[in-house]
Amino acid sequence: MSSSTSASASTVWRQIPYQPRSSPSMTPFPYTAKDFEPMDDSPDEIFYSEPRFVTHIDDGAITALRSYFAEVLPTSKGSRILDMCTSWISHYPPEVEKAIEDGSIEVVGIGMNNEEMKYNKVLKGKYIVKDLNRDPMVSGWPGDEDGEGEILDSTTCTVSIDYLTNPLEVLTSLRERTKKGGSVHLIISNRCFPSKVVARWMGIYEDDRLSMVGDYLAWSGWKGIEILVLKEGSRFTRGDPLWVVRGYKD
Repeated sequence: MSSSTSASASTVWRQIPYQPRSSPSMTPFPYTAKDFEPMDDSPDEIFYSEPRFVTHIDDGAITALRSYFAEVLPTSKGSRILDMCTSWISHYPPEVEKAIEDGSIEVVGIGMNNEEMKYNKVLKGKYIVKDLNRDPMVSGWPGDEDGEGEILDSTTCTVSIDYLTNPLEVLTSLRERTKKGGSVHLIISNRCFPSKVVARWMGIYEDDRLSMVGDYLAWSGWKGIEILVLKEGSRFTRGDPLWVVRGYKD
């Protein structure tokens, strides 16, 4: 893939052009059910039952991620962020943490392990233990008992989109819960639990993975889809690469 750049107020990220495999409005989703079968099909609640208080990307990637979040996540009063597939840490920057502490914004979470989310200081108890592979509806955290309405300004999902076996249903539900102009930020690296990622993920190169996630967004109705390089990988230092595939609700 060739590349260009995408600029925020102070950072320029290298952009990888995204082109859907076909027309989302005229053709079916271009992947099969077998593409989404993990090698280990045992219940996810068993696999994730023990808390893992570890980071799944290295320090350089975490620094790049926090810098990115500082520029794209809302901090204006009344904003609400969802951290989807969250754990014990969300890697949000000090600017966002401060807005949470002073009550300007709210962060809610959906994840698989109660102990991990209980430890996550940005959630402040506003989370739900939920297996999105069993129930793809984006709903149910404290204060969202009815599971209705466009209430989200932005959503993050850090190095977890590759585990979703029904990404269209999840991302369609997420779009329906997002306010007009809201955004989703799907963070991707090259580490994973090989037995639990979807089957196609392990059989394709990184550029193809990024395009596939772009297709997830395109076929679930998101617009303005971009792929950005947040951190280049290095074979010399073995540093983790980091990308974001993002989209917006029109």
